[in-house]
Amino acid sequence: MYFSSAPARVCLYGEHQDYLELRVIPAAINLRVNISSYEGKKNMISVFSKDLNQIVKIPIKLQKISSNNLDFKSFMESGILALKDFSSNIEIPSLEVTIQSDIPIASGLSSSAALLVAWIKHLCGVSEIEIEKEELAELAYNAEHNLLGIPCGRMDQYSSSIGGIISLKCTEPPEIRILPKPDFRLIVVNSQTPKLTSQVHGSKVKEIKKAIRVFETESSIPLRDSSISILEKYSKSFNKKEKKILTGVISIKQDTEEAEKVMLKSDPNINILGDLLTSQQISLRENLEVSTPILDKIIDSAIINGALGGKLTGAGLGGSVVLLTDKENDSIVDSLKTNFKLPIWSVEIDEGAIFTS
Repeated sequence: MYFSSAPARVCLYGEHQDYLELRVIPAAINLRVNISSYEGKKNMISVFSKDLNQIVKIPIKLQKISSNNLDFKSFMESGILALKDFSSNIEIPSLEVTIQSDIPIASGLSSSAALLVAWIKHLCGVSEIEIEKEELAELAYNAEHNLLGIPCGRMDQYSSSIGGIISLKCTEPPEIRILPKPDFRLIVVNSQTPKLTSQVHGSKVKEIKKAIRVFETESSIPLRDSSISILEKYSKSFNKKEKKILTGVISIKQDTEEAEKVMLKSDPNINILGDLLTSQQISLRENLEVSTPILDKIIDSAIINGALGGKLTGAGLGGSVVLLTDKENDSIVDSLKTNFKLPIWSVEIDEGAIFTS
């Protein structure tokens, strides 16, 4: 019997920054994808998803993804093909596989990246291939971004593979710093408004990237070196919509940089971290316009009842919120459960992908 597991993630700071090659601070949490298997027969990998109540069968000699649908089978196939790209002489055995996930789909908690990280980790384990955490993240990114054509950044895969809280500058190669865990707790609330990354990463990302091209052309300053004061200096060069978007992107960038500084202190002030979380939510709502009324309502209710801050997590326009609290947050959870009939978790920071046999 073989077993692998990978965590969900929340983006604490840096939403809509990873595909701009800027810094993000995600945290792996103890909602996980779990994969178990034993050796099968007939040169076939049979995969059963408990959550989808679906079985797919994949030949071990797979050469290409069998359909253009972004369905469960294509995700499983993309993981196999990404690993074959990495190790051309790999011999994956026949397997009977069962997958169970704690992570709700399309909830902004990176269920797809966690699935691919856990799956590729599993395939490496059963094939006796040694792989570093960063390599695992890159394989999962290759599967999702390049093979499946999903316009994601690298944050999700690196967070799920490495675990804990990391600071990740999404350049090539990425710059990674492991951050200490401050003395706080997190609450995750699933709004149950499905979020489709490909939709948000369509017109919205095009708008953001277009505004950034205008900024860098007019100012001759790369986005990574930008600030709100520089934006104001060149403000007459942008139309109203461009300035709104740029204000949001640069404000989130500055908040993320400040959050990292706070978290690296020997005694980080969690009240400041909460304020920075809420500041990013304001930018996401007012400037990037990717929040929704239910997400705003959850965050406002939590703060009224004692949360130190909150924001949406994921691309937005649905999904979940993450709330930062002090260590005792039972009363906040209880108040949210009273006010919202939604899935609510008080979560822990968790380890990255694992494999055992």
